[in-house]
Amino acid sequence: MREQSTHPVYRALTRLYPPDFRNHYRDDLVQSLTDLTLQRGRGRAWARTTLDLIVTVPRYRMETLMKEQHSANTLTGIIVLLGAVGIISVPLGYHWGILLLPVAIALGITQRSKLARAMDIGNSNNMRRRRLRIATALMASLPAIYLISLPILGESWGLDAIIAFSLWFIVLIVAVCYLIAGISTPRSPVTSA
Repeated sequence: MREQSTHPVYRALTRLYPPDFRNHYRDDLVQSLTDLTLQRGRGRAWARTTLDLIVTVPRYRMETLMKEQHSANTLTGIIVLLGAVGIISVPLGYHWGILLLPVAIALGITQRSKLARAMDIGNSNNMRRRRLRIATALMASLPAIYLISLPILGESWGLDAIIAFSLWFIVLIVAVCYLIAGISTPRSPVTSA
């Protein structure tokens, strides 16, 4: 308990680490600073610890980003973005943009095993509920987007109408994607305690 009051600044700086790393190693890091302070003095201990923070925090943050779950989320976002841009480009007059739709579909099909492996089966009920809640919220926002855009648009169907329609359509696509992802996420088996 003594090291908590000895190094409150360093304890706060450990929040820069990713949560999993921080929760597992925070006490060890604080103890290491305490030991260094006793061995080398306060100035040298803080100099070494500061250098360690500068070097290791970005490294552990990058490792966290490179984990399969995060890369699968990025991949999903890219697929949705390609599909949305492909569909939206046609009403805007960029008919070549429809070619992005098959690219998104092909990417989804070829990377389906990576996307499936990234699902945390142990926590799939929470993931399923989260995806379905997001889909519900997005679906609920569609009438609001429509009602808000009506007075803005009026009778004209110029650039404002295309932007409003595009926004509505993108939200619809993302909502449908979350709905499909939520429905297709497997349920965790119920375990009795």
